[in-house]
Amino acid sequence: MWTVASPLSGRTVFCFLVPLAIGATPAFARETIVTGTAGTVVDYRSRSYKQGEVGTLSDDGDRKKIGIQPEVLIVSKDVRDYLSLRYSPTLSYDYVIEDNQVDHQLDLQGERWLSQAWSISVSENYIRSDDPGTPTRGKTSDVFARSGGQTSPFDTPTELSQDQNGRKYWTNTASVQTSYVLDKDSRINGGYSYSVLRNDESGGGYEDYDRHTFYTDLTHGFTQNWRGNLGLDYTRGLYDRTQGLFDTNATDNGTPDLDQYGFRVGVDFVRTPHDFYPFKYSLNESRYADDTRPGNEIHSWSLGWDHAFDSRTRVALGGGPSFAKTEGLDGTWGYNAYATLMRTYEHASLSLELSKVYQTNNFSGNSADSGLTDTYSARATFSYRHTQNLAFNVYGGYSMESNFEPQGIYQVEAGGGAAPAGKTGGNSYDKNIYDAGIGCTYTFGRWYTAGLNYGYYVSDGNLANDQYTDHQLLFTLRASHELWRW
Repeated sequence: MWTVASPLSGRTVFCFLVPLAIGATPAFARETIVTGTAGTVVDYRSRSYKQGEVGTLSDDGDRKKIGIQPEVLIVSKDVRDYLSLRYSPTLSYDYVIEDNQVDHQLDLQGERWLSQAWSISVSENYIRSDDPGTPTRGKTSDVFARSGGQTSPFDTPTELSQDQNGRKYWTNTASVQTSYVLDKDSRINGGYSYSVLRNDESGGGYEDYDRHTFYTDLTHGFTQNWRGNLGLDYTRGLYDRTQGLFDTNATDNGTPDLDQYGFRVGVDFVRTPHDFYPFKYSLNESRYADDTRPGNEIHSWSLGWDHAFDSRTRVALGGGPSFAKTEGLDGTWGYNAYATLMRTYEHASLSLELSKVYQTNNFSGNSADSGLTDTYSARATFSYRHTQNLAFNVYGGYSMESNFEPQGIYQVEAGGGAAPAGKTGGNSYDKNIYDAGIGCTYTFGRWYTAGLNYGYYVSDGNLANDQYTDHQLLFTLRASHELWRW
């Protein structure tokens, strides 16, 4: 499975490649296709704070851009391998800051089958932009993967904080993965990923980092009705120190280097190919290099039911106890739960999701969003293809986050006006997030595609800089044409 970032929005699309057996007769020799695209984009973003202008930027993240967006896509494939290269710069003028800007999007994916059982894949993604994108916009949850099988840490992209909207940054992520089929019902996977985040501006709680991640997992079918999975991962995070969060009285809130460990084990009872009961235990532990932030650990147990009623309707339900502990404080018993409905129609699809989970966010790019959180979320997405050329999509979501390890003035707010040294004393910083959006795409002529998307995002925290509303309107017009094929 490939994770590909869309050049227009920075969102993530999951693409599945089905390799042919090496011993099979090739259906075609190597084929290389070069496609060129010319486009224009209008990007309007507006942010309003509940208590007026805050922060260090006079524009508060507002953007009014118009620009051009050329793109070249090269795809080369044969029966044993696949290679894709996409490059899409955006040259625009921003009427708010009255300046020219150049953004970049580069994606490289490759896969090679070394034998019928062994494959290796690589990927490279570079983004330079001032729009982190809303991580959950239109994204289908991986709840089915979580409930029914093993997933690697690479399957979930880094989600940058929406607070970063309007600040220029660049990210680069390179990864290599390998997979080996031991037998009909067994597979072992492993990989390494290196990610970089750099902000053009310092201060305001935004942090740069280098992230190294290693993982391995094993899936095995014991019998026709029982299968198991086991996974391990390790992440090393190297951070630059950050400054006070919009508060001249706040001290330097440096985020120390991080060691993060993950362990997962699961057993599924497979009643039928379309009906199974997954049991899973996971441990996630974070340890920091100094005393500026306490370490934490999360234990979760869940028992679920995953059932496909027919080819169009699927339901996943599950949950169980969780135990979250911050270093130096008493642990907290709670629960994790998920409920998801997926329904497809002849020309439409619907997804409804509910979840409650303890998790650790260490790579959002914003030190205020980092640390141990207890999150409740609900999300609905609907897509409809009216005709072959006209399609619509709608989404909406709500989440409530309680951060047990707030930093800077967030820590002061959680402590009722006093910031404890290193630990919050059991206090938390709570925030509600609402987001919704609607979009449509229309293709016409032989080569043209027009798109119009509107996004709405609300952050409702307890501090002035965490109480804002974002509006984004994005219009694109693109013409694509195959240039060469050989």
